[in-house]
Amino acid sequence: MEYLKELAGRADLSASWNAWSPEYRVLAIAVALAFAYWALRVAVPAVLRALRPVLLVAFVLAAVWALFPEKTCSIEGLSRLPVLCAR
Repeated sequence: MEYLKELAGRADLSASWNAWSPEYRVLAIAVALAFAYWALRVAVPAVLRALRPVLLVAFVLAAVWALFPEKTCSIEGLSRLPVLCAR
């Protein structure tokens, strides 16, 4: 833990971004990009799994709307959507 405190002290993490040395800027950007890559690899499949039923219903609704736009707009809940029933 002391080693990390010493590194943070050397990097002067309390200062603004402009005060950081180029090496620490590159290190900070590389760590942030690696974390973002990992987070996307973990989060996107989980979100898609959770949204799969919603996406399926939206796909079916879009197909029905494409075939029968008047009938789809006669449904009370969907008739309130101006984007769906604009034409």
